Amino acid sequence: MCRFILYSAFSPSSALTDWNLIFFSLLYTSVPTIVVGILDKDLSHKTLLQYPQLYAVGQRGETYNQRLFWVTMIDTLWQSLVLFYVPYFVYRGSEVDLYSLGFLFCMAVVIVVNIHLAMDINRWTWIEHAAIWISTLATFICQLVMDALTIADLLPNHWYMSNH
Repeated sequence: MCRFILYSAFSPSSALTDWNLIFFSLLYTSVPTIVVGILDKDLSHKTLLQYPQLYAVGQRGETYNQRLFWVTMIDTLWQSLVLFYVPYFVYRGSEVDLYSLGFLFCMAVVIVVNIHLAMDINRWTWIEHAAIWISTLATFICQLVMDALTIADLLPNHWYMSNH
């Protein structure tokens, strides 16, 4: 959305509704991440307690270090450029409205987040599969429902009534 702000000249308009922003953090991306965080384990807790030296790799910064941090930041920048500019230039000058463009932004980000999460899974379970697929499907369904509603349905009553 930072790129959108640059193109909207820092106006208060947004390509995403408030509901979309709330659901993005609460439903679309957090549920699969929590499920994978709970279920995806390299070793059992008994093994980790029995061999505490296994933690030394992380303590020495061998798995996550400053170099990996910067590679991740560059990758994130690259992805944000692609996820914003591809839909923006494809639909530039068309009759696609702001919220439809926001629909594309949101779906693209959820799909990329879920793909990244899937690439990090060591041992797949059906629950992890379900969490990722249901998250993507729920995003699509919520987007369709919000798109079917008028903007007046999505705004708080006091705002809509005072401005119209």
